Amino acid sequence: MTRAVGAFAFVYYGGRTYRCVTRGRLRRAGAGRMVPGDRVVFAPTGPEEGVVESVLPRKSELTKPSARDPGRLQVLAANVDQACVVFATASPDPDPLAVDRFLALAEVSGLVPLLCFNKLDLGEPGELRALYERAGYRVLLVSARTGQGLEELRRSLAGRVTVLVGPSGVGKSTLINALNPQARRRVGEVGRRGRGRHTTTDAQLIPVDGDGFVVDTPGVQVLDFVHLEPVAVRAAFPEIARIATDCQFPDCSHRQEPGCAVREAAARGEVAASRMRSYLSLLEEAEEAWRTRYRSRRDG
Repeated sequence: MTRAVGAFAFVYYGGRTYRCVTRGRLRRAGAGRMVPGDRVVFAPTGPEEGVVESVLPRKSELTKPSARDPGRLQVLAANVDQACVVFATASPDPDPLAVDRFLALAEVSGLVPLLCFNKLDLGEPGELRALYERAGYRVLLVSARTGQGLEELRRSLAGRVTVLVGPSGVGKSTLINALNPQARRRVGEVGRRGRGRHTTTDAQLIPVDGDGFVVDTPGVQVLDFVHLEPVAVRAAFPEIARIATDCQFPDCSHRQEPGCAVREAAARGEVAASRMRSYLSLLEEAEEAWRTRYRSRRDG
């Protein structure tokens, strides 16, 4: 399914998109809440119309806390293979903590993370490329405006379902339009305060060359980690997780415990200081949310 609008689900099949209604029994069972990437069984009722008969089980989900209710999870996309985390080299300037949040979201969602710096025509990402390559991430540099690096990005998307995530204003929709001119995703300019303006209001699955699909998602300025267990955050930083196997205690938080291999590696510069700050900040966020939930269950 490429997107859901009101009572309709748009299903891509055989190079054609069908506008489908969903069987009432599915809506009553909750299956009406489909998201881009959902695989469905449908019956065509016309050249471009059909009926969704069933929704197949999801193999993966990309979720985040709802903006209106942080205690409830919002599914952004389903059946995704990888997450392409998009940031701009400038306008707006990339914030390492924000980059780390999106990469950690991909990690805990079980998706292969790919870091893409767009707007290469405005400058290089400086030390950030080396920082994230040392951490073990694949980093692409592209310019949607000039086309630089787009072919490598196309190869990375071929044969996969990829969700594009990142804050507003970094050029996700412009990238998609460059990859598939038929997409015609609406784009906007960065505001006066250097923050992107939301132009994508709904998530949508869009075909690209090489039998690949991308999911364009609304820009997200802040990702809360209130829905994650602390142990998930400890596994969301690959370079820290690798080194943590040498810690004296298997549940080491890498704060003050004796025999902490991660702190020793950070002191030697083998773990970037910004990555350690991000890890500790997200861990504290998840722990505080866990304590709040525990107190709520205990007092309730």
